[in-house]
This record gives sequence, structure tokens and C-alpha cells, in this order.
Amino acid sequence: MLARYKGYKFKDYKKALVRLLKTPSYRGTAFACPVCGSGLKRYDPIYKSFPRKLREMGFIYPLERFETLNLGAYSCPSCDASDRERLYALFLRDRLAALPAGRRYRFIDFAPSLALSRLLRTFTNLEYRTADYFRPNVDDQVDISNMPLYADNSVDFFMCSHILEHVPDDRAAMRELCRILKPGGCGIVMVPLVEGVDETQEDPAINTPALRWKHYAQDDHLRLYGGRDLVARLTNAGFTVRALDRAHFGADVFARAGIAGNSVLYVVEKAA
Repeated sequence: MLARYKGYKFKDYKKALVRLLKTPSYRGTAFACPVCGSGLKRYDPIYKSFPRKLREMGFIYPLERFETLNLGAYSCPSCDASDRERLYALFLRDRLAALPAGRRYRFIDFAPSLALSRLLRTFTNLEYRTADYFRPNVDDQVDISNMPLYADNSVDFFMCSHILEHVPDDRAAMRELCRILKPGGCGIVMVPLVEGVDETQEDPAINTPALRWKHYAQDDHLRLYGGRDLVARLTNAGFTVRALDRAHFGADVFARAGIAGNSVLYVVEKAA
């Protein structure tokens, strides 16, 4: 039972209790969260401080141009999973359920989210481990750009969500992820993207919190990726990249999961 809540802090228990007490107000049939399975009347909008901060700091792009960000239906009121986490769950539920029986598959979840981590721990065919550079409440503390803890070709799956924009040497991190992935394995790699931005914006002169908010959408981001360049960097690291959009999952599936129509899941694979 306790393993279900591994990684939680006291504040996380408090938030979970509040959600539980509010259960009757959000239960319904219009939507269904693919992370926790709850039927919902609605999803919750993104917290007001984020768009307010971007406007105050003069972010150079409209918020509505973010890819894979549903401002009006951001989080599940039952489990707190974000829209991008719900997108990951759509893919992972199908992919993990289709794995051949008879063995366990090693899954490394970098900077894990609580809601999705709870879901992944329910898959008995996974050897599921969490990893982070700073957080103490994970299985492995690692620098994603240098991971001697993991041997070559030792991981079947990994998830790297909204991490690479924080990493000084992101290309080294991509090479490390490819190194540890088994041939035939796959991973999810996601970063903040803006529709229409193809080339990564990365300037050493953008080195203050105010400038990073303005150009990169957060003060601890070191770059704003361009979609085409992200794929090129991942390909150069040794991956094959698949971009799975609404056409892949189905418009109705996206709608019930509260996922914006412009959302794209970037799945990387290593040739067998």
C-alpha cells in the first residue's frame, strides 16, 4: 500500500486530501482521465500565476501558441495529472499492455510526476525506477548528462519530460539517454515548444531571470527549443523520432482526455 504513495511529501498528502474531499463536485461522465481513470465533469484550468508571470515578464510569444498545453483544461481534479501527463498515459497504457509476457521491463522515470508514477507502479511487468539530480525522494540520484549508474543498453523504457531545457549540455544528455536504451526500446522526450518556432533559441547573453522569463518562458530554462531542431538533435544523438499527434490517437480520445488539439507526443526509439 505504501509503495503507491512513494515520492510523496507532506504537502502532497494535503493536496490529495483536499481533492478527495471535493470528489462529488468533479465526478461526471463528460471526460475520463487516462492517468487515474476517473470520470469527470471538467478539468481544472492552469494555475493563474503562470500566465500572469509570462505577461508581466513580456514573454515574446502568445501563450496560446504553446504546443501540448491546454490552458483551460490543464489538470485532473482527481489525481492532479497535467494534460501532457494524460497524453503520456494514453501512449503508455497501450504500449505496456502489449508487451510480451514472461519477463520484466526496466523503466526509468526522470523527474517523475506523482500521478503518473502511481499509475506506472501498477504495471507488474515493469521494474520501475525514479531518477532525479536534486530530489532526494527518488530511487536514483543522477546527472542526466552523465549516468555511469546505468550500463549501456540496460533500459527498456524511459521518460524524460520537461527536463532538457534545464540541462546545460542537453546534447550530452540525449547521447546518454540513447546509450542506456536497449535496441528496440523506446522513450518519451518532451520539452516546451511553441508552434511555428523551428530553430532552438539559445543565447549565453540571456542569463538573468527576467530575460529567461521573456525569451524562454521560465527563469530556470536555458533555451527555448524549436520543433525541427529538437528532432534533429535527438536524431544526431542516435534516436529515431516519431511525432504522434491527434491523428494518431483520435480526436475523440483527445477530447475526453482534455488534451489540446495541437498536442504532439515525441517518442524516441533505438534501432534493434
